[in-house]
Amino acid sequence: MPNLPHDVEIIPLTTHRDERGWLTEIYREKWPVGIQPCQWNATSSDANVLRGVHVHYKHTDYLVLLRGRLSAGLYDARPKSPTHRMSCVLDIHSDSISALRIPAGVMHGFYCHEPTLYIYGVDSYFDPDDELGCYWADPGLGLKWPCKTPKLSERDLQAGPLAEVEARLGTLNPEFA
Repeated sequence: MPNLPHDVEIIPLTTHRDERGWLTEIYREKWPVGIQPCQWNATSSDANVLRGVHVHYKHTDYLVLLRGRLSAGLYDARPKSPTHRMSCVLDIHSDSISALRIPAGVMHGFYCHEPTLYIYGVDSYFDPDDELGCYWADPGLGLKWPCKTPKLSERDLQAGPLAEVEARLGTLNPEFA
């Protein structure tokens, strides 16, 4: 497992299997996971899709991959973090269900190697102003993606450079200045 940016956490979950299938508890309010979700989202992606790279200045994500395999690219854009500007690519497989907690200020993108299904909870309701993004292959991110020409949304295709996002983060949240 690669070193992770400060406060990014992989939370192992227990899966109970039998001849009918499986059950995994993915979140309990009493667990000390650093988030109390107020909204849950489900995302389905085809193979060779890359979503991101995005960052939030308000909310934390709590992601659980239910089907497939993805690579999560992470970059710490928090100037006061002990891992400021650290990046890593983490492989996540649905055969070993765990949760990935990504705090505000950590940029993230998800590359789907195969058709995937994941859910994620957030601790702040959707706000388009809290959705910043930069070009997925910006060299400043230092992310070694396992792809060359992924399918991207129009928004992610048009995303600007990392330097613009880092500058904007500092004006939106004093913690990131």
